[in-house]
Amino acid sequence: MMKNFILLILCLLLYMKNFATIWNVGATQTYTLPSQVRLLVQDGDTIYIDGGIYANDATKWVKKNLKFIGLGTGLNRTILQYTGDIPNGKGIFVFETAGTCDNAYLENIVFDGAQVSDANGANGAGIRYQANNLTVNNCKFMNCQNGILEGNGAVTTSNVTIQNSEFYNNGYQVQNDPNYSGYEHNIYISASTDTLLVENNYFHHPRGQANSLKTRAQRAYILYNLIDEEATGYGSWEIDIAQGGLNIVIGNTIIQGSAGANHGIIGYDAATNIFEDFYFVNNTVINKFVGNIKYFNTVPATGINTYKIWNNIFASVTGASNAMFTGNIPGVLDTSHNININNYLTLGFTNPAINDYTLTATSTLAIDQGTNAGTTNTAYSLTPINMYQAFTSPLLPRTIIGGTIDIGAYEYSGSSGVTDHFLPEKIILFPNPSHGSFTIRNIVAGSEVRIINLLGEVVYTEKISDNQENSFNLCPGIYFVHIIEQKRNLTNNKLIIQ
Repeated sequence: MMKNFILLILCLLLYMKNFATIWNVGATQTYTLPSQVRLLVQDGDTIYIDGGIYANDATKWVKKNLKFIGLGTGLNRTILQYTGDIPNGKGIFVFETAGTCDNAYLENIVFDGAQVSDANGANGAGIRYQANNLTVNNCKFMNCQNGILEGNGAVTTSNVTIQNSEFYNNGYQVQNDPNYSGYEHNIYISASTDTLLVENNYFHHPRGQANSLKTRAQRAYILYNLIDEEATGYGSWEIDIAQGGLNIVIGNTIIQGSAGANHGIIGYDAATNIFEDFYFVNNTVINKFVGNIKYFNTVPATGINTYKIWNNIFASVTGASNAMFTGNIPGVLDTSHNININNYLTLGFTNPAINDYTLTATSTLAIDQGTNAGTTNTAYSLTPINMYQAFTSPLLPRTIIGGTIDIGAYEYSGSSGVTDHFLPEKIILFPNPSHGSFTIRNIVAGSEVRIINLLGEVVYTEKISDNQENSFNLCPGIYFVHIIEQKRNLTNNKLIIQ
């Protein structure tokens, strides 16, 4: 009997050891700074961080499979803010060792002010990642030398996913120089990454002379983003493909600002990866620089297997001198059904002043003028299935109207704009945040409720039979609630389940 009891205790202890722990960080919690749980967390733990500003607290994490979830909302987001040089020489959150710090997941956190000294390389990052596999959801990177800096020469199979996030005012900057001075990036991905997914993000107002997105990944999927260098932005390439690879760029709106550093939009620097296939399909590209502009600059003279540019809008400000290709033009260049126009204001966009490049009925050059782009050499479909509306909202499904796809990043549907109506005051959703269960009051009978996660996936749908209170249960995460009511699509800003 005693032997069995001891065995039971040992099994219980082993179970408890392997059971993930939830840690809470916040001004009113036992631990008031993320760094205070650094040596307490174990593999697989979750760290919830309350809303508020966590000043000058940089952490090198030493465990794998960690989840970091910010609980802040609205004006009280979870903000990790650093002023001055970070002593660790790398960044605010650092995952330094492959095998030890793998599989980090970060959600709903703001990284603000990451910089390191010139002596340490001047490439401080909101997130510095040198392990395997990184997922970033609904985060913001601002005032950093780099938003995300990923790479380790010893790692070759890392997968990086960056979705629903914002990148603002990142890049190297000399102290007290309000303009530009260096070459750090919103996102830099090294050749240690096997597959990169960048989807439904907003890049804007870069500082320094570097790239919105620079990738050396073997495979990169750049899908349905808004990349805007207008206003105070002085960035370089909007997308820089540093050493080739399989690069699939679909459904993005890309804007070269009026003060760009090199007046180029897409760079293809080398052909040294295993794959050398480039697909640029159904994007809307706007140039606002009055001068000499290059849409594509390709350095390698040989080695590229595929260079496909189909169904894109290339539209410029008047007075610019636009070159579609500079450098070496690949012998495998394949272009079809693109629009090239010298005054973007005449194409019939809904409201370019607020970056609404959806089509109107006057966009006759684009509507039903595209063609089926087929698939990649790896059988990935080149037909866009979504459209960007805002990084804070799920992607909109793209439905081809009339059987022929439109040119550019948007499909015309007879409506103006793509922004949903927000829930009216009469519809009440509470509590928010919640701990799993929440209620929606005053839904019109006959409406349909759809709950969508940050990946744009519908995780729950229900037809409402009456207008009484309706209760729902969800697992922890961030969601959007859509209510289809009398042909209107109503949505809440964000639902947080803790």
